[in-house]
Amino acid sequence: MSVEPRIDVATMRRALSTAEAVMALNPPESPMVEGYRLFRVSGGDVAWLDLPANTGAYAVFGSHPRCDVKFASGDDVCVRHLVATCCNLGDGGFGLRLMDLQTSIPFFVDDDVPRRSIVVSGPLLVRIGKHVVGGIPVGPRASSRALQVSSCGMSEPPRGLESVSAKPAVEGAAPQAQAPTEGITTSHRFARGEISHITSVRPVSHIEEMVAPRAKTGYVRLTLQSSERSAAVELPEQALDDGVLLGRADNCLDRGLRAVLSTHISRTHLLLLRDGTEVMALDLCSTNGTRHAGQKVRRVMIPAEGLALTLGPELTLIWHPQT
Repeated sequence: MSVEPRIDVATMRRALSTAEAVMALNPPESPMVEGYRLFRVSGGDVAWLDLPANTGAYAVFGSHPRCDVKFASGDDVCVRHLVATCCNLGDGGFGLRLMDLQTSIPFFVDDDVPRRSIVVSGPLLVRIGKHVVGGIPVGPRASSRALQVSSCGMSEPPRGLESVSAKPAVEGAAPQAQAPTEGITTSHRFARGEISHITSVRPVSHIEEMVAPRAKTGYVRLTLQSSERSAAVELPEQALDDGVLLGRADNCLDRGLRAVLSTHISRTHLLLLRDGTEVMALDLCSTNGTRHAGQKVRRVMIPAEGLALTLGPELTLIWHPQT
């Protein structure tokens, strides 16, 4: 399955113009509500969704019928492919975080660098397979916000670009070791001439490297329990900043957990994510849902004292309080 982009930047910009024209006929219900208008363009077909800021709202992109923003089924997207959520920024404003769910198909901005997770203030335009996905900030502060993008999950540093703190190479000097992608800043120009600055950070985590041998300060403990078996793992808290996936897919948290899962659990069922001081469990438009205290939920905040969630008809997820 190829991960190379299938459309060029000029096509992306035409797709943005198409999306803007269609969405202009359907403005947000209130001009005072702040957030993002998310959109997907496939050929001439446009789908969009309003995502308000500061509400905990999020959207799942994929080809599954339950997804919030749907792609047509095909080999260029996965059943549940992306999650978009509004997030709080250091300057007190809001931004948009777009996360790939550890699929085999990353997305691209306006270059050929594959990316896995980005945080943006200002407009966003990315390509994934033959589709264009984007977000336009709306609300009273939308037009005055500085454009900044933080990006992560790049498989290599951007070609022809260097860290903002890097010094010019000295002629005749030995080549330096390749710097990690974190902290590399690049500039990207979208339609209408706006420039966004992209800085690499961490992607949604590959869990196999992060399971601690025992619980201690800075770690959390999870247990999955069915009527016949159970399994528990311990994770460093910092893994939650990147996002932890639970489900039957190979890219989800394992170390014995997947052996507890039945086919009633979706391949990518739940995302555990920390935003600031809050830890959230986000149901990824799963087929059989997630429940808390008997009620079906999309999003639930996990308190420090722990809680229990029901995944599908009978599987229990226990979030233990930290000792």
